[in-house]
Amino acid sequence: MQFTIALAATLFVSAINAVPISGSSDTIPNITISLINDRTGANAQATVRGDGLARNIPDLFRGTAIDQNGQYLATSAQLIGFTEHTRCFFQNYNWIINLNGKDLTYVDIDGDKTKATPINMDGFNLQCV
Repeated sequence: MQFTIALAATLFVSAINAVPISGSSDTIPNITISLINDRTGANAQATVRGDGLARNIPDLFRGTAIDQNGQYLATSAQLIGFTEHTRCFFQNYNWIINLNGKDLTYVDIDGDKTKATPINMDGFNLQCV
């Protein structure tokens, strides 16, 4: 009898440990965003996990075409790889630039659609979910 209880307990514990954990990192999407300098034609892409973590623009775009000696000059941004539920924003203190996968996949960074003014994105971070 004790052997049966021990065997049953071992099988029960093994079954619990084998159950996959819901909410695994496999469900977090990868999101690709492009920064563009419409004046020079330079652009670069970066892919981040949609996990809500803030990532510094220099860390994402260092050594790319928009890196001009430590200044990350861009006039616009565009979601390239995303889902309909994607929500991203660039933030530099109170300056927030929103993007989403439903109806706002492209933004003019300076907010003036009549001209392409390069903005130094060095102080910005990017967050996506």
